[in-house]
Amino acid sequence: MFITFSYALIYQYMFNHYILNKKIIFTFLFITLFIGFFLNENSSGGAIPDFLMRLEIINSFNNDFFVTFLNYDEYPDRHSPLILIFITVLLKSGFDLNSIRFLHLFVVPLIIIVTHKCLLSKYGKKNSNIFFLISTTIFFLSPIIRSISIWPDSRLIGLLFFLLSLFFFLEFNKKLKFKYAVYNTLFLILASYISPNFSMFFLYFFYVFFKHYSFSNEIFKLFFLNLFLSLPMIFYLFILDVNFLKITAVPNISTIDRINPANKILIISSLILFYSFPLFLSRSIVTVCKNSLYINRLIIFSLFFFVLASFFNYSINYTGGGIFFKFSYLLFESDYLFLLISFISFLYIAFFFKVNFNNLLLFIILILSNPQLTIYHKYYDPLLIILFLTLCEYNFNIKKILNKNIVYSLYLFYSIFLLINLFRFAF
Repeated sequence: MFITFSYALIYQYMFNHYILNKKIIFTFLFITLFIGFFLNENSSGGAIPDFLMRLEIINSFNNDFFVTFLNYDEYPDRHSPLILIFITVLLKSGFDLNSIRFLHLFVVPLIIIVTHKCLLSKYGKKNSNIFFLISTTIFFLSPIIRSISIWPDSRLIGLLFFLLSLFFFLEFNKKLKFKYAVYNTLFLILASYISPNFSMFFLYFFYVFFKHYSFSNEIFKLFFLNLFLSLPMIFYLFILDVNFLKITAVPNISTIDRINPANKILIISSLILFYSFPLFLSRSIVTVCKNSLYINRLIIFSLFFFVLASFFNYSINYTGGGIFFKFSYLLFESDYLFLLISFISFLYIAFFFKVNFNNLLLFIILILSNPQLTIYHKYYDPLLIILFLTLCEYNFNIKKILNKNIVYSLYLFYSIFLLINLFRFAF
């Protein structure tokens, strides 16, 4: 009840004192994260069981490091062991577990700072306050981020390094200096070692670098730098055959069902619609979609959807699937509502996003970065919003919507999303 009342107060405060008090807003929301820590908040639902599972692995590392390291694929964890190893080292150095958990909270402010820097790099300093409040809101109020910061998960630190790589990529786009491409590569490799899902963004970044450098010395340097730095992980996964990436949360599932692209495309499309609510729904679809070419898109995307829908077989028993999928089964015990929303998602993407290779590549990366059967919000929140604001391309000028209304929309969106999760299974 305290948290609910507090969010209501700060929401009103943002309306009344929007720019002058960004530090107060940041501090207040950071305090709510501390409160969540002391109350053992689990607003994502899966953070505590995931942490307890990884705690067993940490104990195994503590008892016999090399046996655990060389048999890591026998444990039910698809994340890299690096963070678990780091926690093991801290425990052996005299830190207790709660102290490590508390220190882990401070990764969130670092992520906010880097995200703010990314937005400044993309759009300039004119709307610095707005960008700061956007960054503050999407991280401090995200039930996913709050949960994995309170209950350490490699995804959080992996996201920090990914955002650093994104920042240098945006700097490269502005200044076209080779050093930024190198920095981007180094931080992306670090992000990938910690959270392998981010490794797929190599395809996008390298494609852009290749467009600029073509077959030059610079592109070969970048390629071999990526290859050289990836060798330890390649050796670990494929030579030592400790391929933890192949672990699945659902046993006895055929390979075809596990990699079914229809499941991933439809669910990820529905997540794109969900996370774009506070950003783009203020735009008039009629205004955006005046061009007659949209009729062709409507037909093509509709046909593509119906083909995918005929192969969709994601089961509620798999867990995950996104909020619309769960809501569909909650109301109707079927996926019919979900499929309808997915269809709307397809039309929405066709109307608002440019149909070009860059956007298509980003969408493919979102699919490839989730190779496992189950699909959870934690892999896309708030990553999708960051991609919306930095890398995605649109059929309108996105700068026109980056105003205080976006801050209010994001705050309301994430407050509702968080409160729903708090009432479901937070503590």
